[in-house]
Amino acid sequence: MFKADDHFAIWPPSGDVESDRTPYHGHFWHGMRYISRWSIRLFGIQPVPLWAQGRKNPHFEKIHRIMPLMTFRSPGEKHGQVLRLSLSQTRVLEADGFSEECSVENRSPHPVTVPMEWQIGVDFTDLFEVRGISRVNPAPRKIEWSSVGPDLSVYCYKGDDGLLRETSICLKGPAGGSLDRSGWSWKLDLGPEESFTFFIRTRFREFQDKSQDKSKVTMPVSIRKIPDIQGVIGKRHREMEDFFSLWPRIRSSDPFLDRCCRQAIEDLRVLCTPVREGLIPYAGLPWFSTVFGRDALITGLSTLWAIPELSRTVLLFLGRLQSRGSDPKRAAEPGKIVHEMRTGEMAGTGEVPFGLYYGSVDSTPLYLVLAARYVERTGDYPFLEKLWPVIERAFQWIERFGTDPETGFLVYRGDMDGGLIQQGWKDSGDSVFHADGRLALHPIALSEVQSYLHYALTAFSGLGERLGHARFAEKVRRMAVRLKKSFLSAFWDPGMKTFALALDGNREPCRVHSSNAGHVLLSDLPTASMARDVAKNLLSPNLFSGWGIRTIGKSELRYDPVSYHNGSVWPHDNALILAGLAKHRLYFETENLCEGFLDGLRFFRDQRPPELYCGFDRKSGEGPFAYPTSCSPQAWSVTSLLMVVETMSGVNFQAGHPRMGRATLGPSLSSLHIEGIRLTGPTGGRADVYVERKEDGIVRSAMEIRKE
Repeated sequence: MFKADDHFAIWPPSGDVESDRTPYHGHFWHGMRYISRWSIRLFGIQPVPLWAQGRKNPHFEKIHRIMPLMTFRSPGEKHGQVLRLSLSQTRVLEADGFSEECSVENRSPHPVTVPMEWQIGVDFTDLFEVRGISRVNPAPRKIEWSSVGPDLSVYCYKGDDGLLRETSICLKGPAGGSLDRSGWSWKLDLGPEESFTFFIRTRFREFQDKSQDKSKVTMPVSIRKIPDIQGVIGKRHREMEDFFSLWPRIRSSDPFLDRCCRQAIEDLRVLCTPVREGLIPYAGLPWFSTVFGRDALITGLSTLWAIPELSRTVLLFLGRLQSRGSDPKRAAEPGKIVHEMRTGEMAGTGEVPFGLYYGSVDSTPLYLVLAARYVERTGDYPFLEKLWPVIERAFQWIERFGTDPETGFLVYRGDMDGGLIQQGWKDSGDSVFHADGRLALHPIALSEVQSYLHYALTAFSGLGERLGHARFAEKVRRMAVRLKKSFLSAFWDPGMKTFALALDGNREPCRVHSSNAGHVLLSDLPTASMARDVAKNLLSPNLFSGWGIRTIGKSELRYDPVSYHNGSVWPHDNALILAGLAKHRLYFETENLCEGFLDGLRFFRDQRPPELYCGFDRKSGEGPFAYPTSCSPQAWSVTSLLMVVETMSGVNFQAGHPRMGRATLGPSLSSLHIEGIRLTGPTGGRADVYVERKEDGIVRSAMEIRKE
């Protein structure tokens, strides 16, 4: 998979996009597929790809292919001539299209005439339709095609949402070729050791169709220029290095961990897309290449210690999209933080509600958590003042729309009209249930959501007071006290020795062993003895697979290790639990979980943790099994490692001033040196952190601050 800003593409090692063979292949932009076929044939045959060693770049790929050996014999000729042909392609993605350079080489010692076809297909299929969601109007699309000269091919489609979409392809090739809507074809005359190079530039556009006369649509002048592929590649390399320059340098005693951290940062940059406020992390490839509120906020929490600028962008961007009114179709209510935003025809027509969708119960409290943590990290109170109207509207939503007035719990009522039935991070329809397998009745109060809310209430009682909002501060302080009392009474199960998964509409606890209880440790809700019991429960064989903590225990009726949310292992889930364990100084469990987490990384391609993996027990000689349709890279998964590094190194910040905590390190984190943590608050300067492990497993930490 490849990505450049809002454009992502999926193709196999051959480089040929053939959606008729593999339905999800193609070039996607703004929620639509703009290229569904991109395939080369020589003598009517697909050349065989040669496998290159090493990793492929996420923005471009060099593809080398050869033709199978073929023998040609002229009439009366006793011995035939062996044909040797090779094909080399360099394809680079850009924000609104892609460019390609393709060379056909005759490696034979004799001249040859090569029939060549460049097959092109454009279907303008919505991303949701590619994923299998049926259209309201399944009538065939009317795609118009035109050619402006022998080198330019243009496909146009007017969608039901009123937008005109266009794919323009300019191909600089030899004279004498023929062009129709299915592509180009030539007969190339190549002498011995001779080659010919093609240059292709493709551009995607969408706009309001005002003229109704598609023949008058003007082509961008740049489409006819020979693409500067090396220039684009150089630009992408500079963007990546500029992003790395914002980060502290992380060095450890284990080169493997260093590679994992670099891969995580590189993957995060690929997933980041420019917006007005800066770089915003998209959730994941391929199907979540857009903004998800919850994902962006947790990604911000995972990287805040190292690069607070990213969290600042997340807060500004999501604050701009905060709902100002009510719309039941989009689960929007005043003050709510967005869950998901989509582009594309089906979102534009309302066939799916996700154009700007607010159906998550935890995005709003997580927004408040990140805002509080950002100020704690940077000491940037002027920014918090700027953000205060968003903060107030978020708390107003919690108080007026989100909480049960009798219990004070933050609840949700599932969206039964095409949206999400479950609106926590485990949003599968069957993810919230009772011990006997019954699905929970709505409205539902999730345990981890109360933890986020309590953290936000506690943090803003102090922040509000500091900023002079005394009445506000007192109100949220009272809310926090009430929530803690109600939560411990309703959610704690002495028999299970952990917190219930949720409370249903009848206020009946879902007595299910789940990873949700681990998120409660992120707050001050549990007592010390409760935290110890939760930790033991999480690290028991019922929940701990050896690679990580499962979403639910093996003892539960709905347990399935190959399910999305009912028995799988999620890296971001485990990173948050790890932070909660360390917060409560539960070092034995912290070390065991960290060791399993890092050991699992060694088995994944490029040491990149996928979105999730299966919950099978760890066995000698086997690694964890990736979930079949897991996204990779996924923002909160790749940055989960960075949260683990933060937790295990004990880097903490209070009001812009760094302080070192104490934690334990697994064997793979025996020593860690972090250089150049930037302090963006009033202290300024940089920080060097060195962490080393003692024989008793307790970390000795030191931090040196120097002014810039």
